[in-house]
Amino acid sequence: MLLIKLGGSAITDKSKPLTSRVDDIKRLVKEIAGFQGKKIVVHGGGSFGHIKAAEYGLAEGYKDESQKEGICIVQRDMRVLNQIIVDAFYEVNVAVASIPAGAITMFDNGQMIKFPSDVFSHYLELGITPITFGDVVVDISRGISICSGDDIMLQLAKDLNVEKCIFVTAVDGIFSNYPAGGGEKPLPIVARDSVIEFKSEDVDVTGSMKRKLDRMFDIASLGSKVYVMNGLVPDRLSDALKGNEITCTEVSGD
Repeated sequence: MLLIKLGGSAITDKSKPLTSRVDDIKRLVKEIAGFQGKKIVVHGGGSFGHIKAAEYGLAEGYKDESQKEGICIVQRDMRVLNQIIVDAFYEVNVAVASIPAGAITMFDNGQMIKFPSDVFSHYLELGITPITFGDVVVDISRGISICSGDDIMLQLAKDLNVEKCIFVTAVDGIFSNYPAGGGEKPLPIVARDSVIEFKSEDVDVTGSMKRKLDRMFDIASLGSKVYVMNGLVPDRLSDALKGNEITCTEVSGD
């Protein structure tokens, strides 16, 4: 069984509010549809989630009533992006079930404490591909938290028999410097002891690139094969799903 994370940078223009990469989404969905095995799709928020979440300070928890509007806006906008992806699957006749993280997930002090992965297993047994996404979720200590797609990927990998996890981004993989310079090639493999210079923090409300990479290490340590690849290159995801050799970074759990 495969987990596929469609990162926000691959499916949206993160510099422009509520701007999806519709053509890329449709192409990526067609490439996913070509894989006949069991799969779960997780997607990020990009410009549909991070901009407003940062504006209302949602990552810090519930502070005052001014955030109510922001909670509702971010949840609404994430469902708009999700519907675009769901519709793309319908167009290629793939049965999918949308499962919003905000409806099923519980956090406590910023950490996930409840996520019913068995719901996803049940849909898979029915021959339906589950789709979920990063979202604003209930936090019993802080009121609210941001549940990232990376958090979901880790929990699903813990609970289910996941052979491979593919992180689809807008770059070719993980580089020795972050952000990467022009002309630099991605590292073929990275491990926890790899030397990577993080020059700056990402503005992403779900954390820095270092935090995302730590989640990938955690997944790989469970025994799943983990790859980071560029989804903006046509057919690269399709080749990855077929097991063909591609330009990417493998993340080791060692």
